[in-house]
Amino acid sequence: MKRFTTPAALLLTLLSLQAPPIAAAPPNSPATSLVPEDFGVTTRTPPVIKVNPGPKYWPRMRMWQGIPSIERTAKGRLWATWYAGPLSEGSSGNHALLVTSDDDGVTWSNPVAVYDPTTFFEGSTGDPHVWIDPQGRLWWFVFRILKVKHADGIRSEWGFCCENPDDPMPKWNAPVLAGFGLGLNKPTVLSNGDWLRPIDNNQETKQGTRTQFYVSHDQGKSFEFLSKFSIKDVSFAEHMAVERKDGSLIMMARTTYGIAQAESFDHGATWVNEGPFTKERGLNTRFFLRKLKSGALLLVLNNVPRGRDRMTAMLSEDDGKTWPHKLMVDERQRVSYPDGTEGENGFIYVTYDRGRYEKDEQEILFAKFTEADIKAGKIVSEGSKLKQMINRLADSEGGVHKSREPQLMEEAFEKSKGTQKK
Repeated sequence: MKRFTTPAALLLTLLSLQAPPIAAAPPNSPATSLVPEDFGVTTRTPPVIKVNPGPKYWPRMRMWQGIPSIERTAKGRLWATWYAGPLSEGSSGNHALLVTSDDDGVTWSNPVAVYDPTTFFEGSTGDPHVWIDPQGRLWWFVFRILKVKHADGIRSEWGFCCENPDDPMPKWNAPVLAGFGLGLNKPTVLSNGDWLRPIDNNQETKQGTRTQFYVSHDQGKSFEFLSKFSIKDVSFAEHMAVERKDGSLIMMARTTYGIAQAESFDHGATWVNEGPFTKERGLNTRFFLRKLKSGALLLVLNNVPRGRDRMTAMLSEDDGKTWPHKLMVDERQRVSYPDGTEGENGFIYVTYDRGRYEKDEQEILFAKFTEADIKAGKIVSEGSKLKQMINRLADSEGGVHKSREPQLMEEAFEKSKGTQKK
């Protein structure tokens, strides 16, 4: 007769088979901790995302949020991403989140996916973005900092792709390594079929060479390093490139004096003619540059000498030589970090944040307008709308209780450490 061992009996049997005792650590021996290298983890180790995440990532639990990105599928579903967390930018606990809308932005979901690197060897993240590729697939690019001793450094950019972006809960393919560094801005598709991928690699020791490009020759199956370029006074490069009518490229980058520009005549392999694009606006803050289907260039920035006010859309019809057309997207203060896309419906969608640490602000917004609106300098197209809400933390009783609360908390913490040292 066959005998079945119960789980309890099996446990007693295993406990009776005592292994030799483990030797105790010598007195006063230094404590040891496991590091990623102990498990073979490197910068090239792929990340994972959480699908259908729970209330832990809902607005009520966030102290801050900002730096959004937006896309629209051919059938009209909107996707938006940004990053947020329990304290502030650069602090532990930050994560990237992905939300969607099926009614042209009237209502938005709670996060349908989250990239949270904090549970994997205390990793951290930064600015994510979304992008629809020429095949209509949705890409969600996320950034990871993982403190490992590795030749490629500690920063990497990864792309998650889904082939069913009209599904409110899409299925994601395995991540693709898109470069070493931070890839804040969308790729540019060139006339030769290449995808040009901007990467800001601040591990470069030589000033300015953090402005880099990777390229994909196989529609996103892989990315490889292409070029890097030194730009004077670059802070966070946050660069973007567009292809002009003659096939040459113009690239713009963030600097401490305004916005720099450079040109490429070999599809981004080399860059020349570096110099200021403007010293009159957009100082040390992100802008958005894109070529529209009409061939015109769209530039969205803070149209002030210094500061993050007066979000403005500008249009050039001569490959960036002049920018005569302007539309005020949001005239208020503390509006920053625009990102955009052009929909199949002929509308331009631009997202940005407002008051990341200000009580009763902390908003993720978007605007919807046309080229005709920019040329008119005001909304003239039916269906255009400005200052549309994606998310506001106070609406869910999240966010700060007083302006700049995270910074005040961090300052108090640093002060307490100094007192303890004394």
